[in-house]
Amino acid sequence: MSLSAIKRFVFSLALLAVLQGCATNPVTGKRQLAMSEKWELSVGPKYHEQIMQQYTLYDDPELQKYVDDIGQRLAAKSQRPNLPFTFTLLDSPQVNAFALPGGFIYITRGIMAYMTKEAHLAGVIGHEIGHVTARHGAQRAAQQQVAGVATAAVAIGTGSRELAQASQMLGGALMSGYGRKQELQSDALGAEYIAKNNYDVDDMIGVIEILKDQELFAAERARAEGRQPQAYHGLFASHPRNDQRLQEVIKAAKKYRDINQPAPDDGAFLRLTNGMAYGDSEEQGITHANRFYHKGLDLFLEFPEGWRIQNQPTALTGIAPDGTQAIQLRMDPATGGLSADGYLNSKFQNFRDGRRIDTSEDSAYAGVATISNGQGQQQNIRVSAIYRGAQAFIVLGQGQKVLPNESFFDVVRSIRRLKSEEQSLAEGREIQLITARRGDTFASLARQANLSEYAEAQLRLINGMYPNGEPSPGQRIKLIK
Repeated sequence: MSLSAIKRFVFSLALLAVLQGCATNPVTGKRQLAMSEKWELSVGPKYHEQIMQQYTLYDDPELQKYVDDIGQRLAAKSQRPNLPFTFTLLDSPQVNAFALPGGFIYITRGIMAYMTKEAHLAGVIGHEIGHVTARHGAQRAAQQQVAGVATAAVAIGTGSRELAQASQMLGGALMSGYGRKQELQSDALGAEYIAKNNYDVDDMIGVIEILKDQELFAAERARAEGRQPQAYHGLFASHPRNDQRLQEVIKAAKKYRDINQPAPDDGAFLRLTNGMAYGDSEEQGITHANRFYHKGLDLFLEFPEGWRIQNQPTALTGIAPDGTQAIQLRMDPATGGLSADGYLNSKFQNFRDGRRIDTSEDSAYAGVATISNGQGQQQNIRVSAIYRGAQAFIVLGQGQKVLPNESFFDVVRSIRRLKSEEQSLAEGREIQLITARRGDTFASLARQANLSEYAEAQLRLINGMYPNGEPSPGQRIKLIK
């Protein structure tokens, strides 16, 4: 088959997928390439299950209901009011919010910490509803399907694995995140929904400014610590700070607001976030630089200096500064009657090179095992098991080219119970509301805050006064205790 024939074949398959995947956009009323609403409703719950395996629900029923109530009021004014929307507050310190097809929308307590009023929260939720109503996820899925068809056609027509891989990379690049056009559309839709609920659309611009400040601070801090910053994808990710087009699309929504009706009362937001966890939660463990403390598990662990820690419900992972090595801690019930080495032999295929490790725990053993990487390929990892009663702590070490060596064994040897003087380091922090008094400054309040680094800057950020604002007497201020 000639190259031109291959191209025609690819185009015909892609066109077929387009014809099969066209649907009407509820926002624009136009036909576009997108998966059907039936598809959205079928995959949404499946994706939701996966999300809830990676995150945990924030344990505050009243705050959960508050988030859902705001979301439901906004969704009722959207172009898809009959969609079964679900709004979930996640117990994560990450500054993030995102949406899945079918109306599943997630807000982290981490992003809420930087808001100062209900209208800010409504703006972020409205933006995520906009992604759902405009069917951005369904569009991306349909585009990925076309990219997959094209990839298969190239592979079939040329027999070239390299070309197929190049096509996959191209498809991945095209599908990696929403583009500026879609983010701007979600901004406009979010502003429309909050205006129809009588919030001031200027508050949406206000929360963008607050989160932009947080993004700038996080980037500067990450640069100083030699790591990559994490940033929320929406609202500001694709916009410069003074994006005139963004300002215009948000302010255009003012026409939807009934100025004769009062704006929703913002007092509930501060009341309900008073006592909300800040940073790492005690239930999931506390990170201080490269050290990890967990009060409930009575556990201490130390990664090599400079490694960054990712703490998720199912695993604790340390990643080397250059990203070439990772060491992960998991938990598993200890198998009755088996020693640590017997456990590893029973759990891992081709376990070998076993050796006992000296730790403060009763039983620790390590070696090398072979696992599948999920793509049909085998790879070696370092594994260790540390028994503590009925609990087994499993440590896994993986490298791009070579296995972690001394760093792995140092992590294993570091695992122990908390010392009495470390108990306070394992305690979580929370937001506490105070009333500013005459003479209070963020410098003086920082001395009262339970913050070891950048305390003054963090207090300004969570109170919407970064970089140099000061509290006024009588003003409600968030402090970290």
